[in-house]
Amino acid sequence: MAISAEVEKAVVPAGGAQGLVLLFARVLFVPLFYYSGLGKVLAFAATAARLPGGAEGFGSVLAAGAIAIELGCATALLLGLWTRQAACVLIVFTIGATLMFHQFWAAPEPQVTLQTIQFLKNVGLVGGLAMIAVFGAGSCSIRTAFSRP
Repeated sequence: MAISAEVEKAVVPAGGAQGLVLLFARVLFVPLFYYSGLGKVLAFAATAARLPGGAEGFGSVLAAGAIAIELGCATALLLGLWTRQAACVLIVFTIGATLMFHQFWAAPEPQVTLQTIQFLKNVGLVGGLAMIAVFGAGSCSIRTAFSRP
């Protein structure tokens, strides 16, 4: 059953609670990706060494890409610029990182619980990012502020 555009506008005003909730969600996502990205910058060689190709090879390219994605997309989410695209990139990035680094099914017994929690946390992040990808930045964003007449 489809809701008409007029009914949807009456139920969820453009500048109402939905915009504030989307801003709140975006702000809550940012610290995780800033922390992780800055950690990679500060320990670049160690980060690259953990990736395929190592610190002297392709691992450096992967580490630089991860830094660009985490810091760039986090900034885009925070500001509300290219929000849907940033959320989609972070979804793909998070799925890849989860499958590479949180393989609870192959972890040693003492790490199974920790890796399972990290895996499921990232599944939840993907769900939240999917909602941001669908709804966009909302009314509280730089893009919206500059597009108003």
